Amino acid sequence: MAEIFEIKPDIFWIGVKDPELRTFDDLFPTEHGTTYNSYLIKGRDKIAVVDTVKGKRGEEYLEKVKQLVDPADIDYFVVNHTEPDHSGSLAFMLKHCPKAKVVSTQAAHTFLGNLIHNPFPSQIVKNGEVIDLGGKRLRFLVVPFLHWPDTMFALLEEDEVIFTCDAFGSHYCGSSIFNDELPDFSADMQFYFDTIMRPFKDKALTAIDKMKNEKIAVICPSHGPVLRSDPWKTVGLYESWCRPEAGDKKIILFYISPHGNTQKMAASVVKGAAAAGVQVDCRHINELTAAAIRDLMEVGDALIFGIPTINRDVPKPMWDVLAYLSTVHLKTNIAAVFGSYGWSGEACRLAEERLKGLNFKLPVPFVRAPFTPRAEALEQCEALGRAIAEEVLKK
Repeated sequence: MAEIFEIKPDIFWIGVKDPELRTFDDLFPTEHGTTYNSYLIKGRDKIAVVDTVKGKRGEEYLEKVKQLVDPADIDYFVVNHTEPDHSGSLAFMLKHCPKAKVVSTQAAHTFLGNLIHNPFPSQIVKNGEVIDLGGKRLRFLVVPFLHWPDTMFALLEEDEVIFTCDAFGSHYCGSSIFNDELPDFSADMQFYFDTIMRPFKDKALTAIDKMKNEKIAVICPSHGPVLRSDPWKTVGLYESWCRPEAGDKKIILFYISPHGNTQKMAASVVKGAAAAGVQVDCRHINELTAAAIRDLMEVGDALIFGIPTINRDVPKPMWDVLAYLSTVHLKTNIAAVFGSYGWSGEACRLAEERLKGLNFKLPVPFVRAPFTPRAEALEQCEALGRAIAEEVLKK
C-alpha cells in the first residue's frame, strides 16, 4: 500500500516523495530531496483534492486516490498555483474524474489553458469565496505573487487547516510528513524561502496579514513537511525574513579589483558619497557569500558596482552578482557603475545595459579609467559618489 497520512479526520496527505532528487527544476540544490504534496478532503456531500503532483508521478498518485475514494466521485480539484510540479498530473487525473471541476483564480485558469490545451470544467474564485463540501467549508484567500500571479490559499475553516502551496514549504523529504516527527529542517526552509519567495517579500507580508485573524492549527504546504506543531512559528520566521531593517540611508558598493585599480576608484566613490552625507558599505565581492551579497542588496538605498573589464567582458564573479538582482526584493532602483580597464573597456557599458534591463535608474553615466586611474578619473569617481548620494537623499 502506498503511503497516505491522515492529517485530521477525513483530511489526507496523498502526495509523493522524491528523496533522491538533488536539483529542483534544474536550478536549486535539494540536499534532502523533496515532496510533491497533495491533499484529499472528504466532506459529507462532496470530495475535494487540493493541488496535484508532478506529471511523471501521475500513475502512482492515481493509485493513492483509489485507496481512499473512487476517482469518479471527486467533485473539485483546487489549484492554488499552476506551476507544473503542482498541476502536472491534473490533465491525467481529469480523465479519471469526469465530474470534477477545477477551482482556481482567473490567472491560474488562464495558465492552465496553456498547459492542458483542452477545455476543462472550471470554477473561478475570488478572495473570500467559499465552497461547501458538507460539514467542511473551503474559503479562498487570494495571495498573488507567492510566487506567481495566480496563487491563492485554501482555508478549511472547521478544521483550521490551511493549504498554502509554495508558501511555508521546503525541499525536505523525511520518513514522516509531519514536522514534529522530523529533525530540525529550518535551514532547508530558509533556503527555500531565499530561492523562491525572497523577491516577493512584500507579497508574503500581505498574505501573512490576511492570515493573522484566522484560526489556523495546521499549515499544509505543497513541498516539505506538514506543519501541525506550532505552525505560527513558521509564519513568524517568514515575517522576520521579510521585514526590512531600519536604519540610516546607505549605499552598497560591490567591486572586484584584480590589480587594485578599481579598488582605488571605489575609495574615491566612497569619499564623494560621504561628503554628501551618505554612508557607503563598500565590499569586495570575493569576501562575501552569495547570501551576504543578497542581504546587502536588499538594504541598500542605492547600489554601485565597481567592475574592471576582463577579456572584453564583465568578470564572471560580477556577472553572478548582477544575476542576483532578480532574486531579491530591492528597496531601490538607483544604481551606478565604474571601473578600470586595460586594452579594452566594455564591462561598464555591459553592466549598465543589464541594470537598465532591470529598470534601474542611472542618474550618472559610468566612469571608467585605463590601467591606474589618473587624478581626473578619481575626481569623476568622487562626483559619481556625490551624485548618487544626492539622489538617495532626495527620497
